[in-house]
Amino acid sequence: MNSLQLHRQLTQQFSTIGVKATPHQRANLALLCQALAFSPNCHLATLALGLPLPGRRENLIQHLRRTLKNKQLRSVECYAPLVRHLFHHWPDREVNLVMDRTDLKHDWSILTLGAVHQKRLLPLTWEVLPFGGTGADDQTPLLQRIQPALPPRSQVRINFYGDSEFRAVSVQQCCRDFGWHWQVGLKSDLWFYAPPGEWHPLRDLPLQPGQRCYRSDVFLTREHQFGPLQLLADWSPNQDSPRYWALDLPADSQAWRRGRKRYWIEPGFRDWKSYGFDLEQSHLTDRHRLEGLLLGLAVTTLWMIHVGETLISTGL
Repeated sequence: MNSLQLHRQLTQQFSTIGVKATPHQRANLALLCQALAFSPNCHLATLALGLPLPGRRENLIQHLRRTLKNKQLRSVECYAPLVRHLFHHWPDREVNLVMDRTDLKHDWSILTLGAVHQKRLLPLTWEVLPFGGTGADDQTPLLQRIQPALPPRSQVRINFYGDSEFRAVSVQQCCRDFGWHWQVGLKSDLWFYAPPGEWHPLRDLPLQPGQRCYRSDVFLTREHQFGPLQLLADWSPNQDSPRYWALDLPADSQAWRRGRKRYWIEPGFRDWKSYGFDLEQSHLTDRHRLEGLLLGLAVTTLWMIHVGETLISTGL
């Protein structure tokens, strides 16, 4: 198949799936994804060489810049049909959601919610924010945005995983309201209460290097008294201090294994950055263009994982 045929097929697939854009915008999105799939990085000068279009390189770079700046092609509504299509064909009995943040130098932070599958990230939604940490006001809208697209809970079990940045009671309450299971990291200075005891910070748990402990029916923070929850604490010999997690399912060795799925988002971020598209070195300072590029990265990521799954399943 030559590049023009591939471009026509991609554009047709976007139309069939229902990507919310005009035919011209879908064609431009297909051009961007095709260039991303075959280029060694996401630098515009490199992507221009992968466009199946005639013209001088500088003119092709300008074409990409206009595509990235297009308002429709950086909206979550444009990407939403792909997410619904993904879950319409979801192969598993579980959906494991992971939220995390990755930084682009000291310019931007990308807050991402994805579904992890076969130790890879399937991006679902994201937000480009000023550099720095995020809070519940940034995080809960992403959960609310993706909830309607998920399969019915009668068909799959939905689990949410996050590190201590996503420990806010309101985030956990959001998961409870949606009927999801969750497991999130906690800070050592967070106070907990296990009846009939007293309130203590997590760091007061009696734990030595190499030990792990579980607590049932605990309540978190004096302000919210949120619970009852389960508590998991672990002090790896390779760590300087213990780590703590709150979860709604029983705190046991199985919970520890399930929680490791949170780390599956890390290879996804590496795919976007130094080990793949080299997003960190794109030098995009314009937020709108970065959002447009992220849409292309997300679509191309889904495409490449689909190709890989197909090759494996067919023995090729």
